[in-house]
Amino acid sequence: MPSMCRNPRRRSNKESAMHVTRRSFIKGIALGGFAGVLMARPGRALARAAAGVQSRPVLALVSGAVERSAFLQGIAETVPGEFLRVQRTDHGMGFVRDFNQLLRSGQPTRIIGLVDDASAALIVELARASGVRVPWLGYHAASSGHSRHRLLSTESTRGCAMRLGRQLSACGAGFSLSEQRPHHAETSFELAARPGNGAAGDSDRWAAALGFILAAPDAERSAWAPPAAGTRPLLAGNFVSFAIET
Repeated sequence: MPSMCRNPRRRSNKESAMHVTRRSFIKGIALGGFAGVLMARPGRALARAAAGVQSRPVLALVSGAVERSAFLQGIAETVPGEFLRVQRTDHGMGFVRDFNQLLRSGQPTRIIGLVDDASAALIVELARASGVRVPWLGYHAASSGHSRHRLLSTESTRGCAMRLGRQLSACGAGFSLSEQRPHHAETSFELAARPGNGAAGDSDRWAAALGFILAAPDAERSAWAPPAAGTRPLLAGNFVSFAIET
């Protein structure tokens, strides 16, 4: 990951802690360090697949610029409004308390999100502590005309990385994508492409495709394609995606 420009001033304690949290989380993604939390429960997963994704509510967690991006538009394409709730993340005790309560409530909910590194580290740690399933984690770095995706997936999200790769190829923007499965040392799937004509304007369509796929991991039959960028601001920077099932 490219280093940030060096600043001669000394970091505050808070800045140093955030830096360490972010670096540790990214290292965990790269090495599959969260593989232990990506544990499948086959019987439960198969029952939910048979019932359909819309048989339970979907909570979408977003932070920063993601709230104005195509990520939520992709989710809305497959989840009816009455089943979808959107929440902005923060690091306050109120959010931690409410989220922890939801994780431990036993209420069947699919929680998906695209957030900053620090928010993701908090959310995933709470999920791991509560013992719920986290069948998907992804690290995404995006700039004008290009995006990079490193993914961890389980059996219940098998094929989602390939679907995302096909959508990225159709968008025309440059990208690189790799997928790993828990307890598999080798990368199970890799794909890359150079940007095509007009790719810079379509470089945030990956967020729409990601939202659609995470909200409906079994909807392979859909022929939906991410919308063109239009007037949306460019979604650039580093992000973490996840899917959590309670």
